[in-house]
Order: sequence, then C-alpha cells, then structure tokens
Amino acid sequence: MKLVIVETPAQAKTLTGILGDGWRVEPCCGFVRDLPADKLGIDVDDFRPTFAIAPGKDNLVRRLMKAVRECEAVYAATPPSRAGEAIAWQVLALSPDAKDKPLYRVTLHALMPDAIRVAFATPRPLDMNQVEAEITQRTVNRLVGWSVNAAARKAVGIKTALTYYGMVALRLLAAHETQIAAHTPETRWRASVTFEQGGALFTAQIVNAKGAPLALRNEAQATQLETLLKQCMFWIDGTGQAMKAHPAPDALTLPRLIETAERDLALSPERLLTLVETLYETGWISHSDSAPTLAASEAARVYVRREFGTDYAVPDAVVASGIAPTDINRIPENLPGNGAALYALIWRRFIAAHMSPAQERIMGARILVGTAEGKTYPLELRATAKLLYADGWRRILPTTATDEVLPVLRQGDELHPTQIAFDAVTSEPTTRFTEGMLVNGLVNLGLGASSAVWAVSGLQRAGCVIADDGFLVLTEHGRTLAAYLKSSFDDLTSPTCAADLHADIARIASGEESRLDMLRTFWTRFETALRPRTAPSSHTVGEHKPVVLRPTEVI
Repeated sequence: MKLVIVETPAQAKTLTGILGDGWRVEPCCGFVRDLPADKLGIDVDDFRPTFAIAPGKDNLVRRLMKAVRECEAVYAATPPSRAGEAIAWQVLALSPDAKDKPLYRVTLHALMPDAIRVAFATPRPLDMNQVEAEITQRTVNRLVGWSVNAAARKAVGIKTALTYYGMVALRLLAAHETQIAAHTPETRWRASVTFEQGGALFTAQIVNAKGAPLALRNEAQATQLETLLKQCMFWIDGTGQAMKAHPAPDALTLPRLIETAERDLALSPERLLTLVETLYETGWISHSDSAPTLAASEAARVYVRREFGTDYAVPDAVVASGIAPTDINRIPENLPGNGAALYALIWRRFIAAHMSPAQERIMGARILVGTAEGKTYPLELRATAKLLYADGWRRILPTTATDEVLPVLRQGDELHPTQIAFDAVTSEPTTRFTEGMLVNGLVNLGLGASSAVWAVSGLQRAGCVIADDGFLVLTEHGRTLAAYLKSSFDDLTSPTCAADLHADIARIASGEESRLDMLRTFWTRFETALRPRTAPSSHTVGEHKPVVLRPTEVI
C-alpha cells in the first residue's frame, strides 16, 4: 500500500477516487506541529526549534503515524508551495518509521484526473532547502513575536499579540495615515473652451508649454484669463491622428485577484482565500501557487480562435503566471454556487491574456489663440477624441470607455467659442488603505499573499484597526501600538527590514544561504532588543524532538 499525504479531507476524497486500489490517501489538515505555546521553543545558542503537536491533533497524528508505519512508500502531495513542503516534512519528522521508507514529493497544480496522473508519474525528492526556509521564517516570527509582544504588554499595557508581519502591516498603515494627515489641500483652476463646428460641439483644454492642462493658482488669475479669451480669436493650427494599442491584461495572480475581487465583488481577502481553495479542490482552477501550463495557454488560444476568430488570437501568447481555469470550456455560467462570480473573474482574465491588443484611434487638433492670425498669445488649446478601432481583449472584458469624435477640422479654420469654463480642482490626499491594498503592500515586500491576508486580518482581530466604508482606520489601540513599535523597534519592524529578511529566506530556499548563518546574523543584529521574555500560558504542550529526514532520490 502506498500512502499519499494531502492537506484537506476534500483533496483526500478526490485523490482516493482517482488513484484507486493500492493507494491510501490521508489528510494532515495543515501543520501537525508548531512551536509550543507556553515558551519560546527556540534555543538561541544554536537556533534549534522544539516543535510540539498542534492542539487538537493528537488523534490525527496517531492515525498518520500508523499509516506511515504500514505503507511501503510515502508520497507527499501537500500544497505546491514552500509551506506545503514543510507541512509534509512536519508529518514525517514525527515518525520513526519514515526514515526507512521511500519518500516522494508530488506537486498537484490542478485536481483534475490527467493532471493528478501526470504528477504521480513524475515525482521528485522533498526539497529540504524549502523546508529549511520555512523553519527559518517560523523561527524569526517566533523570536520577534514572543519578545516584542511581551515588551508591548509591559510598556504600554497592550495584551493582544501580533505576528511579525502583522507588526509590519501596522507600521505601513500608520505611516500611510500620517501621510494622509499631513496633506495640505491645494486648489488650482483649469480652463477649457467649447466650440461649435459644423453643428457639433467639442471642447478643448488650455495647456501649458509642456502640453499639460494649464493650472492657475487662484481665482483672480482665472478671471483675468477669461477676460482675455473673450477678446481673442481662435483658429486651427493643425490636426492629426494616431493609433494606440492597449495590450491585454495579465492573468490574475493571487495578489491581483485579492484587490480585484475586493473592488469588483466586495469580497474580503479572507473570504476570497476560502473560495479560491474551494475552486481548487473542486477542480475548477489551478493552484494559486502554480504557473499555468503550456497546455492551458494553447487551450485558451483555441477557444479564442473558435469563439471570436483568428484576428482575436495571439499565436504565441503564453501566460507565465496567474491562476488558470483547469478546463477552458467550463464557462462561468456553468458554475453553481458562491464561487461563480470569482471564477468568472479568473476565467475572463485568463482568456483575455491570450487575445490581441485593443486599439484606439486618437484624433487631435492644436488650436492657437491671439488677436489675429500670426499674433498669438503664449498659450494654446488641445482637443482630443478617442474612437475604438479594434476591441481585441475588450471583447471579453468590456470597459466603460465611450467613443468620442471631433468634427471635421481643417488647418486655418477659425473657431467660435460657445463657452469658456473654469473648473476648480482641489488636490485630494492619498486614498486610505483597503484590506486588499494593505495585503498587496506586504506582498510587495516579498511576503506570500496568503500569509499577508492572515497578517492583515490579525490586525482587526487584535482591535488595531476597524473597517469604515471599506477602508481601514487605526483605532486608538492601534495608534498606541504603532507608535510604540516605531519608538522601540523601529528598525526591526520597518518595511525595509521585512523585505531584507524575506530576501534572506528566499536565498535559503534556493540553497544559496544556510539557515544557521542567516539566523546568527539576524540574532547578532537584534539580540539586544529580542532577549527572550517569559510569557504565561494556561496549558502545557507535549514536546517532540525533530527527526532529520533525507529524501529518497527518485529513480
């Protein structure tokens, strides 16, 4: 009997039905071990972690140990990510029998029969570099979280705890609110003139020497300009047109999907992760950590040619990243349930990524102003219009843009204004962060999208932020904690430090750096701030020594 370890019961059910006799599929339900809750769990002399069975998973672990003991080989089919590599290792590290079993790593990019069979036909060894990287990440999170939260409780009486990246997210949000509060509104007046030509009205903007809309500093300047323009004549100095191509948007990666679904579907990032997991487990989309296959891109091109014609298909379009539908012919209307709208976003963006650019015809006219032709003032007007020439990818992703046209204009034609308008434009502060925007702020530092979602949602659970009309606002509690982090742990909790740490951990995952070297450097830099502190706990967790595994080579 061959044992397959997956993450969830739903995945276990799917694989059991496909693999058939001779296979036993068991879910591990995420990490079965973690650092203990009642102590630091890390020896800061050699950075050896002490892992303990996660609360409530004792029976699950016993079942998994029995399955490992009775099997002839183990296939780790946990998520195709760094965390998935470590999830499998944590299960096997508990078993004294695992070191004598052949161990294979299977990456399931999609839960479809053909994809599953291909994955099991081409396994690989467990990637211990990725396991080391994940343990490093967990170690840093514990060292920082344990010490900084303890210090915050003592210094400012804050009882709620944040993860390391929750602290970084809080710092990002606080800095953004400071920027918004420091904004000084400025008002400028912009001028436009409406003309009638051939029975049609069109509007031209008054521009400066660089071609940007002229911005007047005050209302008095606007009044003076209006008086001047009423005494002038206007004429066409030149016309032209050009084509502008708008390339197809990329397929949606998980970070982009988070922001898009929040904006278009009002889906919270946490809810989105749940729906994405459901769509993956039911075989509708590829895993969010996987790149689309060449077969998926070819299927998309075939669909475009069949449904819209060869002019809409890009012959060599290959999507390098993004979530893909597992079957292009499953159109969104075929999916029942709450995930239908989300699947439609994913499906349409993936199809659009394989379509030809949209093209617009841009028409323009340059208008001079003065007391007479040849006696111009040092300003001019520009009139432009856009007309869709080829819809391309917009065939499947329509936009709200509307066609505009200019009347027939010839060089030298005199124009007669029907209205001179001045609009006051007041500068607005930067928009407040939504959950999705803050998540992507963390993603830009290198954090994985799922981890970023949990870090941001942790701020709300800790009472540091509240949602106000879809935007995040710091509470008094959050401001106090953010100010404390900046004053006492400024370097450690800064976005720059978080990005550097992630880059170091990425080098561990690729084998370029060792876990111990990286942690020694980190500890040397921050030891003074992160001396271990005792934190009380209401229960004790049983300890288990780690077992070092060496993955079996695939033959």
